[in-house]
Amino acid sequence: MKKLLLSVFAAGSLFAGNFANLQITNDTIMVEGQAKVSYEQPFYVRGGYLINSDKSNFFYAGVKSEGQAIGIDLPIKFSLFVDFVHTTKNSALPVGIGASSYIGQFSIPVFVRGEFEYAPKILSFDEADKFMKFKVEAGTQFIENGEVFVGYRDISFDNNYDSSLYVGVGFTF
Repeated sequence: MKKLLLSVFAAGSLFAGNFANLQITNDTIMVEGQAKVSYEQPFYVRGGYLINSDKSNFFYAGVKSEGQAIGIDLPIKFSLFVDFVHTTKNSALPVGIGASSYIGQFSIPVFVRGEFEYAPKILSFDEADKFMKFKVEAGTQFIENGEVFVGYRDISFDNNYDSSLYVGVGFTF
């Protein structure tokens, strides 16, 4: 599965709008990435891998589309996505929504972004009865293609899998 994810990102790196980031806590490391595959309508493939020191590792891969909300004149991008998530004992096919925005009142670019995804029992497999993931991040672009951020994530299947504050660094290319 890792080889498939790396192949997708390598093929997608030929297009603009790609990013990769690293999120670190005291007992986890998460690597996430996204590759743009369509220019007419923003469409991306995305994935991530969470290495946890005391539990099974967490993996996700999926597709995402984003754009402005019709009729709303705000500098907010909304996104819809579908992922496949997997741990050793649990799998799910959640559907999610996200939002991101830059705050213009500061001398350097400051951003806020968040995601929520959920899979009920019908979209949860193996030993899972449901899946939920919530993530919110705030940070700044310290250079044109680089960012630093802090965030909070809560990943749970039937019980809490990971709930942590993290710091991260990301790059667009």
